[in-house]
Amino acid sequence: MTGLSVASQTALKAMIQAAPDDALVKLSRALRTTPGERVDWIRRMIMGEQAVRRMRQAAFGPLVPMFRARMDGVRALTFPAPVLGGLWRQVCARQPALVDQAREMTVGGGEIDAGLLDQFCVSAAAVLRDDPASVWSPLKPDVAEELAACFDLAPLARAALPMLGRWTGPPDPDSEASLRLMMRDAERIGENAAVRMTEILLANIAEAPLILRVIGRVANTDGEERFLAESELADFGERLFERLEVAAEALDEFHPARAAPGDAEAVAARLTAAAEILRQMELSLALTPDGDWGARFQALKMRMSRGLDNVMGLAPRMVDKALPLERVRIVGAMSRMAPVMDAAAHGPLMDQARSALVVLHGARSASAVLGCGGQRAQICDTLQKRLMPYGDELIEGLNAGDVKDEAHVAVLAELCAGFLELCDAAPAAKALRRRLAATGATAAPSPRVA
Repeated sequence: MTGLSVASQTALKAMIQAAPDDALVKLSRALRTTPGERVDWIRRMIMGEQAVRRMRQAAFGPLVPMFRARMDGVRALTFPAPVLGGLWRQVCARQPALVDQAREMTVGGGEIDAGLLDQFCVSAAAVLRDDPASVWSPLKPDVAEELAACFDLAPLARAALPMLGRWTGPPDPDSEASLRLMMRDAERIGENAAVRMTEILLANIAEAPLILRVIGRVANTDGEERFLAESELADFGERLFERLEVAAEALDEFHPARAAPGDAEAVAARLTAAAEILRQMELSLALTPDGDWGARFQALKMRMSRGLDNVMGLAPRMVDKALPLERVRIVGAMSRMAPVMDAAAHGPLMDQARSALVVLHGARSASAVLGCGGQRAQICDTLQKRLMPYGDELIEGLNAGDVKDEAHVAVLAELCAGFLELCDAAPAAKALRRRLAATGATAAPSPRVA
């Protein structure tokens, strides 16, 4: 007896089936030492669900990534997540003998035969065509047919995936020939099969720009854009141009003075991803200035270069406002610039400076691709020469006991260290923090680079 009502058991079972994999792992760990009949029942349910998912992953493996959106935002063929679980349950109900055979093969840590796994995919395609509503009631017939067509290709995709690393790697005549042969085999299975197979390969590639190598080698055109841009696989290139447009627009709209929390990090991440797309396009495609893709490539690259140059140029001025200097008299008419010891440690000026520096720091790889790596290096050098003496004077003031509010000055020193990290001076930031700790003054931690 579980001590749970039928309704409670049904609700818990539904929750466990819908939970992400990492949530099940965490829940299983949390309940590992908890006693009680109810907890024992829940533990068994979790273990059963995890076993189901392992077998489902093995059977539907090539298509499983298509049931979740890509992390990089690149447009791709995907299907509703609830379909995956519902489809597997229907396949198991139709093919109990296959399930039993698969379980027998896994006894003692064995692997399930690929031919048996392919039979699960054949059955899945049949279920989707015969009764899509039984899989998931909102599933539309046209979506079900598209997924069924992908399952038709699953056996071929399963055999192909071990070669994916070579197909997206350096040029290799043997692997390129195997890729084209695989695509010809796919085209014999159904209409638009080459496009669907490319969708499956894309789903299994973490770095979307690498798909350019696949489509270039499939077309056997040495990446010449005039052929690729007019082929049935051209949309895969268009999807990458869409991400470049998004990154360029985000950079155009960004200004540290208007940035909300997280905006700078988002812009830097988009810029890094866009730079990798540009790099792969240069490596994988034979772009020409008068071609559609070539002209768009150059226009977007120049647009992002100008935008990044503008944002990076703001950083020194923003830092000057956030950590200001003032002129102090030394002797007679002699004076020098020194830190304003009571400058605000929080507020818009500090947020704006950090936003500008986050983009500067995040653009390290992108700036090289966009042709403004030298400008970035100069700005970082300027900032380091500005911040290092500033931090030194704060520490000297703390050591000499010449400051009115030690805690506040310690906060400024920590913020200065954080800024140094963001302009590629991590060793100097570490040294400043070590010296700050030696003064005995305490400060709240500043934002650091992850």
